[in-house]
Amino acid sequence: MNNILKSGVLGVMALLTVGCAGTQTTGEKMLSRSEAAQDIGKMWNKGNELVLKGEKLQAKGDDQVEEGKDNIKKGQRMIKKGQRLMEKSEAQYRESFPGESL
Repeated sequence: MNNILKSGVLGVMALLTVGCAGTQTTGEKMLSRSEAAQDIGKMWNKGNELVLKGEKLQAKGDDQVEEGKDNIKKGQRMIKKGQRLMEKSEAQYRESFPGESL
């Protein structure tokens, strides 16, 4: 008797579940699609925002790299010029004050 009652209850539940799932109205379909489209649109907007920010950051980094390369070249020129001045001044010192060490 218990098995027959359980089978009946399960059968009714199955029918209700199938019946509810299959009776979605056109409006409900439209709403569910609009929610999905809204989520897709939000995701696209987020991606677009990241692309724009990334492009700005990349351009800034490229500028910094170029500026860094320029600074390296300027620094190397300054070092060479400074070394030449130091060598020249040491040579002049030795000429001006023979016998003295630096």
